[in-house]
Amino acid sequence: LLLTRARKGRREHLFLCISSTNIMASYPEALRGEGPTTILAYGSLLSEQSARVTFPHLTDFRLVRVRNLRRVFAHPHMFLIGRDIVDPSDPSLRLASLSAEEVASVAKECTSPAEEAAAGFVVAAFDVMLDDVQREAFVERERAYRIEVVPYYDLDSDVMAMPKGRGAICLAGRSDEDLPSILDPVVKKLKSAGRSVWHWRYDSGLLPADIYLRHCMLAVKKAGPIAEQSFLEETFLADRVTTVAEYLSSDGNEERIMAARPPQDLMKRFNG
Repeated sequence: LLLTRARKGRREHLFLCISSTNIMASYPEALRGEGPTTILAYGSLLSEQSARVTFPHLTDFRLVRVRNLRRVFAHPHMFLIGRDIVDPSDPSLRLASLSAEEVASVAKECTSPAEEAAAGFVVAAFDVMLDDVQREAFVERERAYRIEVVPYYDLDSDVMAMPKGRGAICLAGRSDEDLPSILDPVVKKLKSAGRSVWHWRYDSGLLPADIYLRHCMLAVKKAGPIAEQSFLEETFLADRVTTVAEYLSSDGNEERIMAARPPQDLMKRFNG
């Protein structure tokens, strides 16, 4: 990095060396590996078209399954609130984005180890040769999440099968205090409305943001019937009981959601 300053009528150049090791250490550990990195995507990036917006040179796009995770609309959509597209004080509470959370908390609901091991959902897996530009783009897109490495499995594997591989996935954050400072303006908006990012009560009534759920529905339609069925039947609202399929089928929700449109400048990003 070259810095320049004037000194006694002449220009003086100062060189500041920043090691690649220090830069790499600023990224989540899951994104620091050399060679191809497998990314596991479970929302709008289930669409290869959407995934290529962030990772234009991805390879081997395929569907796989993760276990012991739950896909849930359980926290406000930070980007849409930050852009004033979603109002955090909206009494309808149609604010939520997706996250994946570990299901240790629901292990008590499973009747056998096999049932617990089978819990999960279909995700897209794709491989990326990460450079710092792509790492930064991914982290920028997913700032609110923990990016961790988890195993994934073939779609048709039984509960005794070994993992097919391991990939990086975005998991729910542990607390608002862990959020990066760049999100402070959005956090402040939420706090002003008496709301938080993480740890909404199961009975809070939090619902998906219409624009984002429509985006996901269009994406999974493109991903094919296996991904679409999993999204409908294995994605839950904040109560962890109601599936997306059940939500869409009640109270005219599907008609309203599919009629929602993002602003024109975000049409490409939020159109599946």
